[in-house]
Amino acid sequence: MIIGLMLGISTLGFSQDRYYDDYRSSIISFNWDKIASYLGLNHSQLQEIRRLNNRYTSYNSWNRVYRNDPRRWYQDRYFAMQRIMTPEQYKRFYNRYYKGIRPNQYYGSKHYYKDLAKKRKKYFHDKRKREHEYHKRHHDHDDRWDD
Repeated sequence: MIIGLMLGISTLGFSQDRYYDDYRSSIISFNWDKIASYLGLNHSQLQEIRRLNNRYTSYNSWNRVYRNDPRRWYQDRYFAMQRIMTPEQYKRFYNRYYKGIRPNQYYGSKHYYKDLAKKRKKYFHDKRKREHEYHKRHHDHDDRWDD
């Protein structure tokens, strides 16, 4: 019974961590200055987004609020973003950065993980290609015997 309870707690903790990772990714994976320029955000809008981005600076501060419903951060964050931006700005934001689907569907969906997988695959493909070219350049020589 105790082991089952411990497994349940660790499973809950794992899922909480994943939600927190999604939350952090929604902040740090963007260059907010470029987004502000692209969307035409004014100074006060950008400052409000920065305050929103700094609301939960640690897992503990985030977990105090979202421990009982970790998926709620999607709604809270993106409703706040909608209040900060004009409807047109927000639409342009999620069309460009979330491929036109709601952020709560993007995070935790196959799109998010498919994008990550694509980026990783491309990175490792390019890395193998670079290594192959390096090997070819530095180790490719003629092994024939001279007569």
